[in-house]
Amino acid sequence: MNYTIVGLFPSQENIKEVSAGIEKSGIKNQDYIIYRTDEDNAPEVKNNFWKRLFGTSKAQVNHTADQLITSVSVKNEEELKNVTKSFNDNKVVKIYEFKDMTIEEAKDLNYIRKIVALRAKSHIYAMPEITVSPAQMN
Repeated sequence: MNYTIVGLFPSQENIKEVSAGIEKSGIKNQDYIIYRTDEDNAPEVKNNFWKRLFGTSKAQVNHTADQLITSVSVKNEEELKNVTKSFNDNKVVKIYEFKDMTIEEAKDLNYIRKIVALRAKSHIYAMPEITVSPAQMN
């Protein structure tokens, strides 16, 4: 069994607790990644540079820049259970499990965002089929 667990957290304010929880659950430092967004380098801030320079608009930082994404490589059911518990203890918003993804593949944040978005879209359920019999129409 080789899984990569991706946890989405609402903000980066509990980054130390998330890291400590992962390590406390028995995961080694080289087996997890915490992606951090620097507010000064957030895309919204870069786009507003000219507006701030000329004073036409105050920069507004999007709250998604503060979200925390964490990837953890787990090798057995016990590690999976411990990491999931650690994530839940630290107020995870959503947990995704990706089978046969290596930690090397998980190093690319854009790749992680892309597959998480695809997985999230696949969880949107289609509208159930509605059948109407001719007897119900009268």
